[in-house]
Amino acid sequence: MIIPMAVFDRFPAAAKLFKRSKPSPAEQEHRSAPVRIGGVGKESSYEASTRTNLPLNEYMTRLMAQELPILDSTSRQRVRDILRDYDGPTITEPEELPEEIRQIMELY
Repeated sequence: MIIPMAVFDRFPAAAKLFKRSKPSPAEQEHRSAPVRIGGVGKESSYEASTRTNLPLNEYMTRLMAQELPILDSTSRQRVRDILRDYDGPTITEPEELPEEIRQIMELY
C-alpha cells in the first residue's frame, strides 16, 4: 500500500512512524551480531570469566573454575591464597601457573 505524502502533511504523528532515523549507538550495539559466547576453546568468552580480579586470562579462569571443585577444601583455599598473592604477569597457559598450584592440581 502506498501512502500519499499529503497524509503526512495532515497527520504529523504518522510521519514520525515512517521516518527513517539513524539508530542510536545503544540500538546499533543491540542489533549487531553477537561475539561468540560459550564453548570450550581459548577464543570463547563467558561474562563471568571477564569479571574477575584474578591474575588469569579468560581461558585460564574458566579452566580453574572447572578444576577447583575437584580439589578438597584445604587445597582450594591454598590455590586461592597463592593466586591472591601472585605478583607476576597474567597467566595464559597451565604451564605458567605457580609450581605449588601445579603440584596441588597434579599438572605435570
